[in-house]
Amino acid sequence: MEVEHLKEKVAIVRYDGTFDSFAKALKLCNGLDGLKANDKVLLKPNILWGGTKPDPPYGRVTTSTIVGYVLQMLRDRGCGEITVGEGAIPNKELGSTTVQGFDWSGIGKVARRYGAKLIDFNSEPYEQVELDGVRVRISKWALESDFLIDLPVLKAHRQTKISLGMKNLKGCLAPKSKQRFHRHDLYTAH
Repeated sequence: MEVEHLKEKVAIVRYDGTFDSFAKALKLCNGLDGLKANDKVLLKPNILWGGTKPDPPYGRVTTSTIVGYVLQMLRDRGCGEITVGEGAIPNKELGSTTVQGFDWSGIGKVARRYGAKLIDFNSEPYEQVELDGVRVRISKWALESDFLIDLPVLKAHRQTKISLGMKNLKGCLAPKSKQRFHRHDLYTAH
């Protein structure tokens, strides 16, 4: 697969706790350019796992406030087919599931408020693809979306030094593909 190299825009705006500062940042970087109202839109937040505490720790998961801002903007633009998808780390002993993660993080509540569909990538159909010589199974929801919005959390990670969008997209992989990917150094990946 050949990838065209693009010059991407980045916006830095002091977040004042309001929708307006978020909207300003998105506008400055043309974050919704190319979006059409009839597109199948997929939001991929970072939920990590189905936690057990009532409030998720900031800096570890995408906040429900940010997801709400994006959903509001999408609805304001007339988008009708919006999905929020994640494949959180399952843990039977702790009862951790993606569905529990949606509720734990507050993202489930905000998605329901805006009429967005919630998808657990861990239980959905996958398509096998090859990435840099590594075969992985990726959620069909992610591959078949017209417009994917990656909502990562800026944090450190031993595998990537800084965890951003690429690491967050591992949540779109089948559980065994996620495990296999942990053997690869994502920091130097192309």
